[in-house]
Amino acid sequence: MGNRPQHVDSAGGALRRARALSATSRVEVLARLRDSNVPLTAGSLAAALGIHHTAVRRHLAVLVDAGLVRPIKLPVEGRGRPSTGYVISGPADGAAYRELAGMLAEAVRTGRSARTAGRDAGRRVSPLAAGPLATLRGEAERLGFQPQLHVAGEVHELVLGVCPFAELAEAQPETVCELHVGLAEGIAERSGGIEVVGIRMAHPQTGGCRIMVRRLPT
Repeated sequence: MGNRPQHVDSAGGALRRARALSATSRVEVLARLRDSNVPLTAGSLAAALGIHHTAVRRHLAVLVDAGLVRPIKLPVEGRGRPSTGYVISGPADGAAYRELAGMLAEAVRTGRSARTAGRDAGRRVSPLAAGPLATLRGEAERLGFQPQLHVAGEVHELVLGVCPFAELAEAQPETVCELHVGLAEGIAERSGGIEVVGIRMAHPQTGGCRIMVRRLPT
């Protein structure tokens, strides 16, 4: 776990995504695109967010470069020039990263904390027949945390070998770590039988954060 984490693609790609998500306005743009069933233009995004279309275009360029958004040509209407729409994008192996980014985007869009957004997402995770600890570990594995579950005594530890948001966590640990804790709390709430009792932090670039849970009395 002391090794440098392997991100969903290159380290450079992970850094671009982290930087893209470090600005509130870009997260708001991503949230709008995530919630839309159709491509959105820079103009429609500017109107919805109440910011200048030039600023929106700059934000979109950063999101496109990070692989979180892609442009598509829209059909020409009448005698006008073709316009460009934008949709959520990214490589297939970056789906988990985009899902976590969506949780952050949802928090910004609704004005809730990252922990609350993570908790809501955790409540949507279907419990596994193997039990709540297996559900917690399985979801952490699916999202790219490379977890290990240490079961000993009353308090168990889910050790997160990798932080998918390592670069962003260095700049905004209170946001990223609260998202992770909230996700675990939501899973525990829906699965039943366990509760989250704390987190022991580690450096994001080396991994090893520990989410501590305990079984509830039956």
